[in-house]
Amino acid sequence: MYRALYRSFRPARFADVVGQELAVRVLQNAVRRDRIAHAYLLSGPRGTGKTSLAKIMARAVNCESPIDGEPCGTCPVCAGTGMHTVEIDAASNRGIDEIRDLREKARYAPPEGRFRVYIIDEVHMLTAEAFNALLKLLEEPPSQLLFLLATTEPQRLPATVLSRCQRLNLRPHRIEDVQSQLMHVAQQADIAVDEAAAKLIARKADGSLRDALGLLELCAGHADGAVREETVLAATGALGEGEIRSLLQKAALGDVRGGLEWLAEQEERGVDLRLLVVDAMDIVRRDMRAAYAQRADSEAQAAFRTLESLSRLDADLRRGMDSRLGIELWIAQAAAPEQGAAPDPPAAQHQPAVASRPAAVDPSASRGPAPSASRQAPARQRSQSAAPVPEGLKPVNQELQAAFLGHVRDLRARAALEHAQLFDAGDAWEVRFRTPPLLAIAQIEETAQMIREALWRVGGKRPVRFGLWE
Repeated sequence: MYRALYRSFRPARFADVVGQELAVRVLQNAVRRDRIAHAYLLSGPRGTGKTSLAKIMARAVNCESPIDGEPCGTCPVCAGTGMHTVEIDAASNRGIDEIRDLREKARYAPPEGRFRVYIIDEVHMLTAEAFNALLKLLEEPPSQLLFLLATTEPQRLPATVLSRCQRLNLRPHRIEDVQSQLMHVAQQADIAVDEAAAKLIARKADGSLRDALGLLELCAGHADGAVREETVLAATGALGEGEIRSLLQKAALGDVRGGLEWLAEQEERGVDLRLLVVDAMDIVRRDMRAAYAQRADSEAQAAFRTLESLSRLDADLRRGMDSRLGIELWIAQAAAPEQGAAPDPPAAQHQPAVASRPAAVDPSASRGPAPSASRQAPARQRSQSAAPVPEGLKPVNQELQAAFLGHVRDLRARAALEHAQLFDAGDAWEVRFRTPPLLAIAQIEETAQMIREALWRVGGKRPVRFGLWE
């Protein structure tokens, strides 16, 4: 029967574990020197080898003839977990009754080997009552008992449990280590894969070797021949770095139409737009690091601001915003045309809206804007202030405008309002936009309600009207 790659190539010895030298050294030395603690806590992200290390340790401590701290691999204990090891999934066995049952069985010596080993996976899922029942066993454990706890969220464990375990933090795997292991596994499994494809898989696995092996398996099933970079992109619904850079370039040059057409084309191809934003953040982050390393401060600052705007977009998408709408607004905001001025690069137009909010807001202030607010005001706001004021309307002062914008947290509403002017019409507020598309965005019911609530908080509850500033 066929077995998945991550199961077929699970490490059986400490020497086979990839990229966790510290944890391996601690466990192997404990077996070699016969100084084994009663409880170890293995913590780290998914796919970093927590359960694999626990199983190797369970075999090593009960091995009949260990070799330099490694299980021999030939004795009955090493041939299988045997009756000396009990694996418990705390996600489905999380109650006090299961821990009470464990305490009853822990009193007895194992039928074979030196230790009765309990491997508790996802231990953070235990209830508070279950932790209290386990705590007594950790305080005064029988000499033949060994706990190997594994978790991805150690902060959820009680401090009383943490203090009674020897904690080993497993770090995410480096891209180079994952790439090397993928090439080794591909050779053993008779899968043809080139180095560029292996590196791309390693990058997308985000430090998880198990995820990398699963993605390699997916790409091998997708490819007709060798697994290449194009195969990985097609299997994951992602885009190549060159294509993503073309979008960033269109935004920087102010080519809104080209950027929107490019985005529509990618959506028709079935590209994962959520993944597009994540990959764009990775590219810009690498550019920023390279610029700082080369002491190109202006380029680094521009990349930083672009990365900041993409991170805000990513946060909005995580909260449920439509992916295509969010990216369209980002393109429009990054490449918004100025009145009488050339468009800024996208990074320069993505300062956080709250950055221009003054420390103390006084809506009745008659003086001009504070120096900090005027320094941070975009060029488009200065050009709008010079435009003719509609009859019967009074422009609000800069402080109130900044406070209003600071209360808007939604990317869609904020993108539209950064190209608008707020007026006081006496009995109502009026928000005037430069272009019909921005006005249409503000008139969406959900967006309009957010704008009303922001105005009510800073200027009092009055009707809000929307219109064009021509």
